[in-house]
Amino acid sequence: MKHLLMKTFSGLALAGVLGLPAIAQDDLTEIRLRLAWVTGGVDAPFFVAQEKGYFAEQGLDVDIVDGNGSTGTIQAVGAGDFEIGIAGIGALAQAQQGSGADSLIAVAGLVQKDPSSIIALEGSGITTPADLEGKRFGTDAGNFEDGMIRAFAEANDVDMEMVDIIIINGGADRVALLNGDVDFINGWANPDGDKVAAMHPIEDPILFADYGVNILGSSVIVQKSYLEENPEVVEGFLAAIIQAKADVEADPEAARDMIMENRPDADPDAILEQIIVMQKYEHTAASEGMPFGTVMEEDITLTIDLLETYAGMEPGLTPDDIYTGAYLPAATN
Repeated sequence: MKHLLMKTFSGLALAGVLGLPAIAQDDLTEIRLRLAWVTGGVDAPFFVAQEKGYFAEQGLDVDIVDGNGSTGTIQAVGAGDFEIGIAGIGALAQAQQGSGADSLIAVAGLVQKDPSSIIALEGSGITTPADLEGKRFGTDAGNFEDGMIRAFAEANDVDMEMVDIIIINGGADRVALLNGDVDFINGWANPDGDKVAAMHPIEDPILFADYGVNILGSSVIVQKSYLEENPEVVEGFLAAIIQAKADVEADPEAARDMIMENRPDADPDAILEQIIVMQKYEHTAASEGMPFGTVMEEDITLTIDLLETYAGMEPGLTPDDIYTGAYLPAATN
């Protein structure tokens, strides 16, 4: 009883400090949120919404749990262990077609522009896709499994027969690049490109998404049945994180501090860098200027087409199968 009273009092006290409606903690709907990965800067809106009482204002008590990849989160939400999860839309599409996870749907897109890129040192002469021909490509053998290197090459008329592919085991591609053993590697512009740039200047990474190859990333996912039975919970959750996102943009340092309050073992410098850098990947060319979280049908169609053509996904999936924007604040107001 003492614990319950203290929990209720702290909720009331927080509301008073923030000027929010006084909502008793035991009146809140408990939600378990599973992240895609270990907490990073991209997750800042969840912690800001928690710390500033935006979740509570929507009648929610949210427990934020780290993940170990989109696949694990998709499985956990599908099993009913979590009400809401964060996972890639591309991963959700593959799970629906591959393992029958068609009970799930995405309701908002958080990272829509794929950071995958070609990374080369400054002075390499590699600034466009055509520059890859005749150069040495350092990569792990598994890098070809998702088919996106082939998609990028085909979309930009790059003859991969004219690229010298050097297989590097153990993830030592960045070392090989810095040592001059290869001319370019494939990785995320951020943070992989940043790690190389800290050791040697690099050319601007060639983003796949800028050259016709974009797989939609991190999104908010729920069970379709849960969404049907609890639409106000999902609407409130999305409203809270969108409100928090504005605060993250206005004061990244404060957002970093709120993450650190909840994840004291995290690297504060890395968290802040991620908060700032990942803002570049929140929109595609199609969704630029749209409210945060909005995913455009043409981007979903491109993701599906790429996965079917290059990643072996079975055909038949439609955008409506994996995404709805009907619960975003702009759609519900």
